[in-house]
Amino acid sequence: MSSSRSPFTLGAALRRQAVLTASLVATGAIVVVGVVISAPLAGLLLASLLGVLALLRAVLPVRVVGALAVRTRGLDVAVLVLLAVGIGVLSGSPNL
Repeated sequence: MSSSRSPFTLGAALRRQAVLTASLVATGAIVVVGVVISAPLAGLLLASLLGVLALLRAVLPVRVVGALAVRTRGLDVAVLVLLAVGIGVLSGSPNL
């Protein structure tokens, strides 16, 4: 007896968008760190998250990264790296 799972359930959607779901959870944790501990630390954590997402977008196929794949691979990676560097520089600057 075979049980076919419906592709329209919440669990199926979360499996299809695993990278995006994990990044949203991490972003929520970073916001909490920014509120409770320090904003510069949260900025550095956000920059590192964007760097990891750029790496994942560069090496994983489109079906795995899900909604993280918006445009061409090169453009997505370039935008994520540019955002990571910009946020990293701004959060490391004095008087933040």
